[in-house]
This record gives sequence, C-alpha cells and structure tokens, in this order.
Amino acid sequence: MKTILLVAGSRAGVEFFQSLLEGHTQILQFPGIIQTNKKLFKILSFKNPNSISSNFINNYPHFFDSRLNVRERHYMLGDDKKQYYQVDKEKFKINFLKIFEKKTSIKNNIYENILMLHQAYSLTCGNDIKGKKIMVINCHLIEYAKYITEKFNGVDFDIIHTIRNPLSGISSPVNNWIQFDSGKHFLARSIYFHLDLIVNGIKKLKKKLFLLQLEMLHRNHSRVMDDFCKTYDLQYEDSMQRSEYFNLKWWGDKVSQKDINGINENFKVSFNEKTFYKRDIKFLEYILYDYIKFYGYEFTEKLSKIYLNLLPMKCELLTWKNTLKQKKIKPIFSIPFFYMKRLLLINKLSQKNLEMPHSFGL
Repeated sequence: MKTILLVAGSRAGVEFFQSLLEGHTQILQFPGIIQTNKKLFKILSFKNPNSISSNFINNYPHFFDSRLNVRERHYMLGDDKKQYYQVDKEKFKINFLKIFEKKTSIKNNIYENILMLHQAYSLTCGNDIKGKKIMVINCHLIEYAKYITEKFNGVDFDIIHTIRNPLSGISSPVNNWIQFDSGKHFLARSIYFHLDLIVNGIKKLKKKLFLLQLEMLHRNHSRVMDDFCKTYDLQYEDSMQRSEYFNLKWWGDKVSQKDINGINENFKVSFNEKTFYKRDIKFLEYILYDYIKFYGYEFTEKLSKIYLNLLPMKCELLTWKNTLKQKKIKPIFSIPFFYMKRLLLINKLSQKNLEMPHSFGL
C-alpha cells in the first residue's frame, strides 16, 4: 500500500487538505495530526496487540472523542457547530486484534502495526478496508517526517508538503499566533521556525516530494484534486469537494480565530504589510526569487540583490516583543541565538541548486 506523509507549510492548509480526503473510500487516515515521534514508535514496537491498541488510544484519545480536539475544533462540527464524533474504543481493540492475528509477515513490523491501526480504525467506523489504496499520515512537522522515514525502511511512500505565498506564510502565523492564547505559544524560536520552513523546507525533505499550494487548492480545486487522484490511481469522489470530518462540516482551527469552511474559488493572496519593513520584503523576494517565479506567485517590490538581511526583520521584532511580554527567562535569552541562526542559515545561498518539486494542478 502506498503511504503519503503530509507535512505542513507555514499556515498552508494541511488540515484543510486532509479534511477533503476524509471519507474517500480508497484512503486510510486518522482524523488529524499524528505526532510520529519516539513515543509513537515505542507503541508500534510492542509485541502484544492489546498493548499496541490500548497505548494508542491513551496517546490519541481525541481520535475516539473529538470533543478533546480543541486546537483543531473537532468539538464544533456540522452546520450548527455543535456536533462531534466518537469511535468505540473496545470495538477498535477487537478489530485490531482480529487484523493482528491474520497478519502476514512484513519486513518492517513498525510500519505493519501503524497500517493495522489505521485499518482497525476504519473498520470500527463502519468502512470497508478491502478497496483502500493509500494510507495518509498527517505528521505535520518536517522533523516528524524525517523521523518516520528513518523507521520506515523499505516502505513505499511520498511526501506532500503544503505551501502558500511566502509573505502570507510569514504574516499569517505572526498575526494569528500572537493573538491566540495571549501569544504564549509564539516566541523567538517560532519566527525562526517559520522563516526556515519557508526558505529551507523543500531542501530538508529528501524523499519523493510533491507540493500542494493553498491558493491552487481553493481557486483550481478540481484540477488539483484530479492531478492528485491521477498520481495515485484514485477515483475522484464527491467527498473531495467538502471540508468535513465524519461527514460533518469542519470550520477550521482555533488559531485562525474565525470560521472557515470549504473551498473558496475567490481566494485572494493577502498579507499584513505591518508585519514587514520594505527591506524585509525585498530580501525575502530576492532569496526566494526562483521559488516565487516557478510557483506563479507575484513579486510586490522591485527586485534588489540582498543576499543577507543583517538588521532584524519586523516580523522578528514583533515576535521578540511578544517573547518579552511572556516574562519567561529561557525564551528571552534564546532571542540572540535564533537571530544569529537566521543570519547564518536564511540567505540567498540557502536556495542554491534548489530543485522545484511538482505542485499538484500547476
């Protein structure tokens, strides 16, 4: 079975894309992010099937009661935003045990166990697993994708990385995360993470890689999804036109602080200009010149050859101000560290010899 890892770009709609895959008769997936870290792989390494299923439930309880998934707002689904889903834990354990007892020998037991967990979950939800062609794992972060590729030796998988206009990809997290939960989750490390993700993300994903542009997913939805289906020999199903989980409307995550549902054919590229100085935009558009041009984004400033922006960017200053506001010693002292790291690792040279992966629908 083909396995696809979903890796999120900077506020680039990876959960939105996953919601469009939900309910597809040929796709196996859990309804949300799976942190493919050491804790998960410890569970997948267990020999006893009951230990595997029980520990999985304990570590991912929100898959079995969506009211626990607060960040992604799976507690407020449906037209009335009052619905949720539940999956029977005991039935899941029974289904996993039945599949486990029938398993055939595969070289990679860790991969086999995560596949069987997906199959047991799908069965418990009342689905037929015989016609499934791909398994989608939303591991979300590059570091989790790299970790899982090390563990999945000999497994056939691709990576789909969601992206959006670079300036939007910086402006959106700065403005949304600083406003969310008093800004305590967006510190000096965070702005470096997003800058690095946008500039260097493609280079860090070494396996077979496809890109999915948020703008294209909205404005050219049918073309993008048709390309995706042809790539993986899938049927184009009606469910791929609806942003849902368990056949219930999904309204976007809590960080955006607004209700967003479904495909927007009039989606417009926008960003908060107050997040940048003009020199910041010129710097970013120069070092990302090939990237912006290849993926059809527009330049907003006259091109200037700026290899290295030695002065703090406004998005950094805004984040540092928020970091100081939190009054936590370690994050405050990390400001110069991440500033120096940005100077060293985010510049024109980091884009040298960058290969541009295929973007669905482009």
